[in-house]
Amino acid sequence: METRVLLRLRGADDDAERLELATSALREELLELDVERVDAVSAGPAPDGSRALDVAEIGGLLVTVAQAPVALHELVTAVRHWLARSTDFGAGDRTAELTIDGDTLKVTGVSAETQDRIVDAWLRAHAPTPSEPGRG
Repeated sequence: METRVLLRLRGADDDAERLELATSALREELLELDVERVDAVSAGPAPDGSRALDVAEIGGLLVTVAQAPVALHELVTAVRHWLARSTDFGAGDRTAELTIDGDTLKVTGVSAETQDRIVDAWLRAHAPTPSEPGRG
């Protein structure tokens, strides 16, 4: 079974072009993980008269992972590391929101200890344990 994670990047100082480049860079990193797919999120139909069928949401990715706690944990870890590196290179207060079935995890610049607790609780809510093989 697969889990679909909606990933949205946000930044206080990001203009659309920078956010699009950042999203593309993160997408390339995520494709190196054990994920099924990483797709752009649709922002709706393209304007009349354009050649595109729909328009991608800037900063949005839809990540499909196998229903495995390890794959989901790797995804969150990769996003956290990417955010840390982005901040180191002057990307400002960038955040990432990961959403599964309406439950959103916001990864931001809080202390590592606090973020670890938040991430662990979110992962437990969406990753089946050995005693709950059908959960997720």
